Amino acid sequence: MAASLKQFGIDRFAVIEKGDSVGTIWKNAYDRLTIHTPYFSLPFFQISKRYSIFKTKNEMIDYLASYANHFQVDSHMRFNEEVQSIAKINNLSNSDLNWEIKTNKDTLQCKFLAICTGLNNKPIMPYFPGQENYSGQIIHSQHYRNGVPYQGQRVLVVGSGNSAAEIALDLHEHGAAIVDMLIRGKRWVFPLHPHLQTLQYWFFEALYFVRNWLNLAKPKLDRMEQIERILSFSPEELKQEIDAADRWIKRFAVDLTEFSIYPEDRGPMDIEVDSGRVAWVDRGTVKHIKNGNIRVISSSIKTLNLKSVCFENGEERGYDAIVLATGFRPRIHAILERADLYLNAGDRYLPKTDGKCRSLADPTLYFVGFEKTLWRASTYGHYGWLTGKIIATQLREQPLKNLAFT
Repeated sequence: MAASLKQFGIDRFAVIEKGDSVGTIWKNAYDRLTIHTPYFSLPFFQISKRYSIFKTKNEMIDYLASYANHFQVDSHMRFNEEVQSIAKINNLSNSDLNWEIKTNKDTLQCKFLAICTGLNNKPIMPYFPGQENYSGQIIHSQHYRNGVPYQGQRVLVVGSGNSAAEIALDLHEHGAAIVDMLIRGKRWVFPLHPHLQTLQYWFFEALYFVRNWLNLAKPKLDRMEQIERILSFSPEELKQEIDAADRWIKRFAVDLTEFSIYPEDRGPMDIEVDSGRVAWVDRGTVKHIKNGNIRVISSSIKTLNLKSVCFENGEERGYDAIVLATGFRPRIHAILERADLYLNAGDRYLPKTDGKCRSLADPTLYFVGFEKTLWRASTYGHYGWLTGKIIATQLREQPLKNLAFT
């Protein structure tokens, strides 16, 4: 979004980032993290020759930093600054400034506000009875880096998402003595098929080249028009696409019912679009579950003892460490005053939007990264770019009366 504002001639904006650099969330991730799709690139910046088809953690960090540098948005970044509160300004004075943002360092006011903190902001840290008596280590997945410190140890991984599956696999490959996964809820599980995806990727790249070559004499849509076309769907059209996608991809799901892992009631794309919860895309964990190297426990934790975990099914097992791959929440409600106006009530407090970033409660408020879209990886960054264009257009049509940017 910052790149888009810059490209459309807006220079008076700031990006508040609590981390110390671009891509902080990737820097804090576990070492083996790799994206699950070959189609990941941000708008107007494809430099695929420098990176793997499936970008690694370090490649993602480099790519995001290169993107910020390419579009010259570095000077707009306010690093190591964390937002503490956001409030709507009472505009009795007919000011152009609509929002006040208080951080740990400053107070800022602006005409348009975009909250881009994403779905994975605040770690979910469940409490277990007897936890204070447990002598082993309990960490959230955000603090896990690799399995080296856990060689020869007995480890319980709590969770059923991609992080839980990949951390369990990483622990086993680094020589943990026991790796158990505690999986209580339902979950869609799909094989990755990286070689097939790679072939498909190069096929579409070749097809794109051939189409451009055949249409040299025809007027072309520029990239911005292509983005706008891709994102110009109605809620009804989105629902039809979700249903069609779910009917297609359900047939590829891995059957793990013998391990008490059951498919969810709603389709995988329906869940991803509605709540941002993605299916488990397997990179090898399933094989080790089936051959017994990684054990699945489908019970709940009843209590923690000094060196063991007691489950609701009566079983007790000893563990040296517990990794909580229990996910994150957006946490917007903690900083946004009158959150009930802008967010849906519930467990995650997701924003009330038109599905395309704009708040339903205020036309000067946007939630970028919370959009409802299919195949999110293939349109990554598109909504940010489009939102930047929309705001830039409005600012050109109605320039700020008060030029103070504080």
